[in-house]
Amino acid sequence: MRINRAILVLLAVSVLFASGCQRRPPQVDSKMNPQFTVGVAPFTVAQEPWELLAGYLPDRAVAPKADSLGDLDAALTRAMKITPERNIIVGSKVKTCMDSARRSPDANRLATLKYWQEVGKCLDAQYLLVPIVTHWKEREGSAAGSTSPAWVIMDLYLVNVKTGGLVNHSHYDYQQKALTDNILEADKFFKRRGQWVTAADLASEGIAQALKEFGL
Repeated sequence: MRINRAILVLLAVSVLFASGCQRRPPQVDSKMNPQFTVGVAPFTVAQEPWELLAGYLPDRAVAPKADSLGDLDAALTRAMKITPERNIIVGSKVKTCMDSARRSPDANRLATLKYWQEVGKCLDAQYLLVPIVTHWKEREGSAAGSTSPAWVIMDLYLVNVKTGGLVNHSHYDYQQKALTDNILEADKFFKRRGQWVTAADLASEGIAQALKEFGL
């Protein structure tokens, strides 16, 4: 009799344990990253300090021509890669949001940051990449020899659209020099095949550097 009761108790415990296991919620794979969207603004030229989200304007800056800005936009678009975890918004949709976003009459960096936040909200993006060029000097001469090498200064900013905060900032200021003037850059010299590169080539290097820093 006692043995039968013990068996019944064990069976009851087993049933309760099994039902409890069945009600346990499914486990979520913590390694899976949620998808997020990055809006990419076109390159603009900063002429006033408050147009920059961080950093400073160089002395005696030379602005690039309109066609150079178009080439920069194309280079940035090529460098950005769409992945299962990341959606990219570029082109006319971004420009439409830039035209519709409210601009504050205040000439300060906080107002500029809020403007870009509004652009990101219009795009329904989690992040907004804001590229700004402040100095653009073309190479004088040829790839074989240059009397005045190319020089590019630009800043790329990554804005958190929800908080309006600046997530990251990449500053690129580079003028190519001869190998004998800077032996520490021998790796860059050989990567460029010992040639004098154009401003567009330098800009592509700056874009790659920024995206690597941002993890994009």
